Amino acid sequence: MPAQAAGGSSRRHGVDWQVMEKAVQILWEVLAHTWAVLGEMAPWVLGGFFVAGVLSLWLNARVVREHFGAGRRGAILKAVLLGVPLPVCSCGVIPLGASLRKHGAGKGATAAFLMSTPQTGVDSVAVTYGLMGGLFAVFRPLAALVSGLLCGFAVEITAGGDSASPA
Repeated sequence: MPAQAAGGSSRRHGVDWQVMEKAVQILWEVLAHTWAVLGEMAPWVLGGFFVAGVLSLWLNARVVREHFGAGRRGAILKAVLLGVPLPVCSCGVIPLGASLRKHGAGKGATAAFLMSTPQTGVDSVAVTYGLMGGLFAVFRPLAALVSGLLCGFAVEITAGGDSASPA
C-alpha cells in the first residue's frame, strides 16, 4: 500500500504522519531546551548544595530547639531567621517541625518555621540568582521572612496560651 492515498493525504493505518513528525520535533525541542536550562543551573545548584552543607554543620537540632522556646515572641523571629536558609523542602520540613514542637517549641515559632523554611534554601536562591538575577534572589528570602513572621504572629495571637508542648 503506498504511503500516500489518493488526494495527497499522509495518512497510513489511520495515523497522520505529518502530525506525528511535528509532535516528535516539538518533543526534541523541549528536551533540548530543558537540557540547556539544566546546564545553566548546574553550577548554581552545586554551589548552593555546598553552602547548604556548611550551614547544616553549624545548625544542629539542639541549638535550634533551644531558641524556639514556647511563649517567647522573639522565638518567632529566630525561627524564621534560622529557617529561611535551611535547605529543607516542603516534605522534609513537616517532620522537622513536628520534632521541634514535640521538644518544646511554641506554636507560633513552629508555624513560622514551617512557613518560611521550604520557601527558600541556599540552593534555590543560588539558582534564582543564576536564572533570574540579583533582584529576584534578594526578594525571594525577604518574602519568605515576611510571610513566616506574619504566619508565626498570627498563630501566636490566635492560639492563646502555649507554655506547654503537646502530649
